[in-house]
Amino acid sequence: MAVEPADYVARLRAQASDPVIEEALRRDRKMRRLKIVLGAGAGVLLLAGFGFWLADSTGERPPYEPYAAKVTDEAVWPLEWPYTVDMPFRNSPVAGWAEGADAVYAPVPMASGGRSAEEITAVLEDVRTLLVGTSLAEDPLSGVEPAAALALLDPSGADEAVREDLVTRFDPEEVYLHETTGIRARGTMRYKVSAAGEVVVSVDYMFVYPLVRAGEAHDVIPGVPEVARVAVRRQMTVTSRGGKLVLGVYASEVANHDCSAPKGGPLRPLFAEGRWKAGQAAEGVHVLMADLYDEERVLRPGPGHCVVPSGT
Repeated sequence: MAVEPADYVARLRAQASDPVIEEALRRDRKMRRLKIVLGAGAGVLLLAGFGFWLADSTGERPPYEPYAAKVTDEAVWPLEWPYTVDMPFRNSPVAGWAEGADAVYAPVPMASGGRSAEEITAVLEDVRTLLVGTSLAEDPLSGVEPAAALALLDPSGADEAVREDLVTRFDPEEVYLHETTGIRARGTMRYKVSAAGEVVVSVDYMFVYPLVRAGEAHDVIPGVPEVARVAVRRQMTVTSRGGKLVLGVYASEVANHDCSAPKGGPLRPLFAEGRWKAGQAAEGVHVLMADLYDEERVLRPGPGHCVVPSGT
């Protein structure tokens, strides 16, 4: 039986005026409005939170302060971020260098200029002992003078400033060596016999020290302290004369060290914040070295040139 249009309209009107149906529709409309408001509010909060994180992790913090470090592989951290005890030589060719005294080697000599191979060997070993004793031994690194190594030098052959500069010192109350990794070193030692029969040794070595703050540690992430790297390079000639080593031409430089510190005293490593600030202040003041590890580079004559490198 077909339903007349007039009857259908009348039935809809009757249902619309039914109190039970009207209340159900009202509750439904209210619930939908509440969902819309809550959804919009959540979106606003999400955007606000993301914006706060973005501002806090990029524009509002210095470039040397890491963000989300625990969820980012340290191997891909930006250059400005701190080095840590987990990867003290991150982003540096030093990671592949030999460690400690094993990196300092003397060439195998041949008899030359009236001097036997044994005589030349003795001179080369004295030079090696001088380098190891002043740059790698535990005593000078903790502030104790390496008397045995310095005793190899002719005291009249070098002024006091050069003798002091020959020794790498740190203040044990400020920093200590990251012992697990150790000091990395690389360089060359060559010799010749002069017309007078003296053995003349030319040395060019760099030493890179990974250092951790003493006392209260500065953790980059919980349980992972920060490391500073100091690089010291020395170029010199040494002549064996009368059983002593006589210093000739001498030049040295130290990188990533507080250049305002007194010369001849302990080196003051720059950690991430100081390293970044020194780079900002150094423009137009200090020599910014494009390639700290250029083996062909000749240093400026004289001891203790403090430089601000692009990296250590």
